[in-house]
Amino acid sequence: MKVTGELVLSFLLNASWQVMLIGAAALLGDLMLRRTAVKYRHLLWVAALALSLLLPLATSRDFQITQPLKPSPSEVAFASLPFAEVSQPSASTVSNGPGSALHISGRAAVGLLAFYLLFLCYRGFRLVRAWARTRAASADATPIEPAGRIQTVVASCQKAIGVARVSVLSSASLCTPATVGVFRPLIILPEALARDASDEALTAAIGHEFVHVWRRDYLWNLIYEIIFLPLSFHPAAALMRRRITQTRELRCDELVTELLLRPEVYARSLVQLARSAMPFARRTRTVAVGIADADILEVRIMSLLKGTKSNTGRKRLWLLAAALLLAIPCAAAASFAFHLNIETAGAQEPSSEAQEKKNLHMRREKEMKEKAEREDQELRERIAKETNQEIKTKLEAELARRQEARARGIAFTSEGQTYLLEVDEGRARAEREVEAKRQAELARLASISMDRAIQIATSQTPGKVLECSLVGEHWEGQGESSKPGLVLYHVVILSGDEAKPAATHVLVNAVDGTIFRTSKEESRGEVFTRRHTEERASNGGSLNNQAISLPPPEYPAIARAAHASGEVTVEITVGENGEVIAAHAVSGHPLLQAAAVAAARQAKFSPTQLNGEAVKVKGALVYNFVAQ
Repeated sequence: MKVTGELVLSFLLNASWQVMLIGAAALLGDLMLRRTAVKYRHLLWVAALALSLLLPLATSRDFQITQPLKPSPSEVAFASLPFAEVSQPSASTVSNGPGSALHISGRAAVGLLAFYLLFLCYRGFRLVRAWARTRAASADATPIEPAGRIQTVVASCQKAIGVARVSVLSSASLCTPATVGVFRPLIILPEALARDASDEALTAAIGHEFVHVWRRDYLWNLIYEIIFLPLSFHPAAALMRRRITQTRELRCDELVTELLLRPEVYARSLVQLARSAMPFARRTRTVAVGIADADILEVRIMSLLKGTKSNTGRKRLWLLAAALLLAIPCAAAASFAFHLNIETAGAQEPSSEAQEKKNLHMRREKEMKEKAEREDQELRERIAKETNQEIKTKLEAELARRQEARARGIAFTSEGQTYLLEVDEGRARAEREVEAKRQAELARLASISMDRAIQIATSQTPGKVLECSLVGEHWEGQGESSKPGLVLYHVVILSGDEAKPAATHVLVNAVDGTIFRTSKEESRGEVFTRRHTEERASNGGSLNNQAISLPPPEYPAIARAAHASGEVTVEITVGENGEVIAAHAVSGHPLLQAAAVAAARQAKFSPTQLNGEAVKVKGALVYNFVAQ
């Protein structure tokens, strides 16, 4: 219901200015087309009315949905810890389209929707009543004598206009001729007209109604009424409907003069019909169409006597200009559409207790964040001053763990407290998209596979390969992936003996397979090995053999195009029920990490018990991807 209300209110808001803009463009286009055939002006107003409904609908479909942020799996995991203080996610507004977002209170929204619904009911009742009057007039009509002068006029009109199977009736309840029906059209003449009018006046009136039948104006008039119904609150929409009726009658006048009567004779017949007390102004509202619908008798007479003269080249130019004018509202609607979001009661009037809790939470979060940052800075200073390599390695591992947790929105303090911070999901999503785009571009530019790059690197520097990833040398920033010829595989090789291991970084050109750069880092292998050994020991090591269900990962299409392969290590946390509640990749090819994490989240384990109680377990799953 809330979504429907937002859609309707957004439609009304956008229609309030878009319909006015379309009407102004149609008025200007109508002035341009004054010297062309009336049918082009009629099509212009029909297009304007259709756009008035379709454009607000199209720009209101991409409305905004206000919904609470769902906690991530890591947030759910930490929320269950007794020592974790978890912040409540705030409401987030997700926009699916361009434009500006506006907010409206729930009470105001209900009032506006109720008023609009009542207005639609009123307009719908009037339309149904007009249709009922038309049906009643059709039911009261009687057939005309077959051997009278009217049948002679009808036969001549049928032959000239080319319309057959039309019944001509007379009625005492109608004061003007009318055309009714879609599949079995009827032409109903007033009894006074059928009895007293001259042959010229009868020919003009009946010929005009036959043109309505030929053009199927009754059906089109019903369609226009339905389109106008949701827009009937807008004066510009009412103007469009009126201009459609006027140009329709002008077009029928043109066709009568082309097929049946000379312009001066037809103009004289219209004057005679007006003098015979036929109301050429507004008549009783029905859904029928007739010669007296448009209240512009003088304009019709002048149009018949003057005619329209325009050369083909100029006519095409004016038609193109009118079409471009109607394109202006479309462009404006795409850029300046509005979206109304209905605020919930809790969001409108937060209680003083809730506001106090929110302020307290914000202060505590700020304090914890500042405290964690101070401890990180102290840890960096200790690392810089520490001379013992073993202690320094442990401190570096601790700092890396804290920074990785901070990236996931988790702050640690020296007292062992854990605090879950609010993460800017939009910014994190944007960073992930940029990184994915960067990796896809690098994979596209790479000409050799990762296995081939490893072979080239180990042929120059033998040893154990610790890591291989695709990187771009001289990264320029947003919008530029890498310079041609500088797409590289970064291969880290551990060499040397156990007493003095060393890590060698080899950059292999991913285009031609040449060695771009080689650098050796002393004691790096010892640091790397000790850090990962300590992490595996504290986290429970590899859990591949302990899983009761270990679905294989999918091989991503991007990774297949880049011939990416190798092992991907995913650090997981298994809950008390044996299900994976948190997972993130710690090593492996970037193009394979997402697939490995997705597979790890689906793994199942037997619950682990300690002293008879189920406990959480941390460990790692290793997935080996083979190039396909």
